[in-house]
Amino acid sequence: MPLITQRAHGPLIALSTDFIRVKEYFEAIVASSGDLICTTDVTGRVIYFSPGAEAMLGLTAASVAGRPAHDFYVEGRDEAERLMKLLRASPDGRLHNHETRMKASGGRILHVSLSVSFLKDARGRVIGTLGIAKDISDRVELERRLRELTRTDDLTGLYNQRHFHDRLREEAARARRQGDPLSMIVFDLDGFKQVNDKHGHLEGDRILRAFAGAISDSVRREVDLAFRYGGDEFILLLPGTTAVKAVTVSRRIVKAAAPLVKEGVTASWGVARLPPSGDVSELVREADKAMFKMKSGKAGVRRRGTDLARVYAAAARGTRRI
Repeated sequence: MPLITQRAHGPLIALSTDFIRVKEYFEAIVASSGDLICTTDVTGRVIYFSPGAEAMLGLTAASVAGRPAHDFYVEGRDEAERLMKLLRASPDGRLHNHETRMKASGGRILHVSLSVSFLKDARGRVIGTLGIAKDISDRVELERRLRELTRTDDLTGLYNQRHFHDRLREEAARARRQGDPLSMIVFDLDGFKQVNDKHGHLEGDRILRAFAGAISDSVRREVDLAFRYGGDEFILLLPGTTAVKAVTVSRRIVKAAAPLVKEGVTASWGVARLPPSGDVSELVREADKAMFKMKSGKAGVRRRGTDLARVYAAAARGTRRI
């Protein structure tokens, strides 16, 4: 009996020792990782929260344990349900490099690349999930800045001509689809060329920035879209705004830019509303026509065709695609 007992327990003791070593080995690997590593039970509550997770979110494992994982997604339960739906649809029960946003301490929002898989027992039954997330906030911010550079005017910080044509089509389509008004204001600075020729480009640039500032301070942020189309031409797209209200916005901008009058620069402007047909060319023509009607009433003002009008005239002749 003693010999049999010894044989029986010897391998078990060895196995337990190996198991402890393997456990310690993997714990060391997890502890050294800067990524968020987290496991949940079948109800979605946090069981394990790695040191990397603590560092990334600024939360302790003790404060997180037992909380539902959806607490940490910006989109909350909706995002958790979306992840589970994608996991169930996956052939191997894994989801790789899913980009989402997570809430960290101090009100911080992190952009992360998340990989999730089901955890299963020896019988193949799902007992929870394993999530590994990498902080990609710096990359996302860099991509955002690069996008801004391609669609922003370097001098004024407003959107540029290229972005105008893209957004005009988008906003016109949205306005028709939702049955909302869309108005446009075209601004052209009077006397700018004379001041620029007399005092130089630095002074001209300062005036352009000042007028752009008057626009930015007079519109709804995150709603209205302001563009420097080129030279001394500026455009505003006002979603959900009637032409009557657009006139009020125009006057507010001109009032904000009043200090430029002392330097010999004023602004002519024209307003138009997207026609029922949704024809953006007609919208541009009407706004440009209204602006030149105002300009023609000013003595000594150089009346010339705008870059905007020339582009759409060329498009009408089929020589340029907008």
